[in-house]
Amino acid sequence: MMFYKYAIRLVIMGIVLGVAGLVWQHKQDEPRVFVIHSYNTDLSWVNSIDEGILAQLNSELPSAQVRFHYMDLKNHNGCNFRRRSTRDVLYGIMDWKPDYLLLVDDLAQELIGAHYLAYENKVFPEKSLAERLFAQDCPEQDLDFYEQTYAQSWDSLPQIVFAGVNYSVEPYGYFNAVNTQGIYEHKNFVALSETLLDLSRYCGDERATAVLPLNDNSPTARRELTSYRQFNWFPLELMEPTAVSTLAEWKQQVALANENRAMLLIANYQQVETEKGSKQFVPADQLIHWTVSHAHFPVLGAGTNFVDDGGMMTVAIAGLEQGKELVNLMKRPRQERTLVDSAVKRADQFLVGLAARKAKQSCDNRLPKIYQAYAKETGLYRFEEVSEVLYVEP
Repeated sequence: MMFYKYAIRLVIMGIVLGVAGLVWQHKQDEPRVFVIHSYNTDLSWVNSIDEGILAQLNSELPSAQVRFHYMDLKNHNGCNFRRRSTRDVLYGIMDWKPDYLLLVDDLAQELIGAHYLAYENKVFPEKSLAERLFAQDCPEQDLDFYEQTYAQSWDSLPQIVFAGVNYSVEPYGYFNAVNTQGIYEHKNFVALSETLLDLSRYCGDERATAVLPLNDNSPTARRELTSYRQFNWFPLELMEPTAVSTLAEWKQQVALANENRAMLLIANYQQVETEKGSKQFVPADQLIHWTVSHAHFPVLGAGTNFVDDGGMMTVAIAGLEQGKELVNLMKRPRQERTLVDSAVKRADQFLVGLAARKAKQSCDNRLPKIYQAYAKETGLYRFEEVSEVLYVEP
């Protein structure tokens, strides 16, 4: 009798151990995905990307372990905060050892991605590119943490998948690496141009004849100046695209646009200093409200938050697509050659945001009805206290 009891116990123990082993093996097979945003969840762009990532992971890789981190560098871009935020991320990566780094927006590529590049020769540089780029911007900062957080071997380097990059990933060394791929956030200049033409035709008796791209002096905005210049805005005249540092400079550009019958096109505006060298930024909603009220012609945004911050209309890249594509790119086989620019996916989708009440005020209700009609047809038209807002993703 005792023999049978021991036998049953052994069988049960074997089953338990077997199940535990299967669970452990399953855990080992689960990809670890670390999503790192340059900014924070106060931007709807960030939330849209997260929504796309989670939807695609649940559909395609439900077993994945995923963590999110927000560096908050749009609100705090001083060197000391940047150092602490970067250090926290690198220590987190060293501790958790993710298989994939999903990096969103330019600063995450510069500060994090450029530290984990896998080169064809499998040789680690004396200093990572990320450390060198950081030292150029902030030479007074102690950057010992970079050296302490190197991957222990070439094979342990995570795969880097990027999104939200406005111009190119060349400055971050991604074209020299074999563990990088991603999707650009290049603006849809065709959609922006067509929308500006609609605004010039339907808004006001005195038609605007030009466009002036106006942005803050952030690295992202500066990198995009060339793209504005290269696009053909005809029949509108392109005034010199400008990246300004201070509120006084911003006001000068608004006055210049008024004098030249130009519509303003605004994408980046969160880092306009109240005074030169103050490092205190004008609140985004205050800046946009002032700009819209002082501009003689319609103001078009090119970022997802523009309408929420008081603008009339925006045409922006869809964060949902960026998030979904990050996961799709993860599923590709590990590359064996260095990344080339032509292999980087370009965004296909864009969204339109419209504050209907402001449109009626600015355009005397003459803007083409298709904007609201499409939103109502697709169920994306919503009414809020301040404005009727639509976000359309074709």
